[in-house]
Amino acid sequence: MATAAHIGATVSRILTLIVLLFVASCAPEVPSLNCDLVALARLPIEVRGRLLTVPVTIAGQTVRLVVDSGAERTTLSEAAVARLHLPRDLKRVHTSTGIGGTVTSADAVVSDFVLGQARLPIDRVGVGRFGFDTEANPLADGLLGADILLAFDLDIDVPNKTLTIYRVRRCVNNQPPWQEPFVAIAGVTAKKDRLLIPFVLDGAPGTAILDTGASSTTIGVQMAQRMGLNDQTMAMDRKIVQRGAGSGTMTSHLHWFKELRVGPAVVRGLMLSVLPTDAGVGDALIGEDFLEGRRVWLSFPTRQVFVSKLAHEIAPRR
Repeated sequence: MATAAHIGATVSRILTLIVLLFVASCAPEVPSLNCDLVALARLPIEVRGRLLTVPVTIAGQTVRLVVDSGAERTTLSEAAVARLHLPRDLKRVHTSTGIGGTVTSADAVVSDFVLGQARLPIDRVGVGRFGFDTEANPLADGLLGADILLAFDLDIDVPNKTLTIYRVRRCVNNQPPWQEPFVAIAGVTAKKDRLLIPFVLDGAPGTAILDTGASSTTIGVQMAQRMGLNDQTMAMDRKIVQRGAGSGTMTSHLHWFKELRVGPAVVRGLMLSVLPTDAGVGDALIGEDFLEGRRVWLSFPTRQVFVSKLAHEIAPRR
């Protein structure tokens, strides 16, 4: 949801290294090319407002965090930090910029962080402002970000509402442990703790952040300009107000597109928001509207993404 400044990127890499070391210390000694599936945690997914949320235990209390591969850091809302009575570390200040504007805040100190069955050696998390802070019954208490998620192989089973976290398999010809038909997304890359996938929108190619925390796919201004879209060509489009990790808002156009193609997976006839800025989005964020109804395997360390096919994408047997 947010693009962090340099200090945030440094913290993110440190946290990722800590998690990787933790996983290595807990796993049995195996050859470096061991392809065994080792599940470290399973968490139930609850979909709230098109956001995938999971329970996490922090300081002995349960919170619900959005599974957000597009967020650089795991971050609690200010309301959640107050409710949990977490102290702040004024020496660890983090700045992030996104759709909601720029936010600067001191980290929260946590005594423990438990993800399913796994206790992670994390003692600091970010603190942010979200649109759900102001609601009586917030959709979530924060974000489970890339600093943790992308240290593992992830099986995000949206239809069966389960997130399974696996030890990374660094072997040739990995495939997801599914019975469902699936497709591999070719050309997956990474940049600054972001998993990037190629896509084609109405014939125009681009590179998108695969953002499990985005409720809808969003197009950045540079991608829109390459497609010939501007205020004039979108003058008849409905405008919507979007919120992110901050108190600010951004007005975007809701534009009709014929086809979104992510590898062999295709979604036809869809309304996508077009931002007036890139705001950390780049060409696009591929969000929950694409993931809906699919099972997704993400491996940031090995640059692999698999998605299950929807019914209309499965060729009938002859």
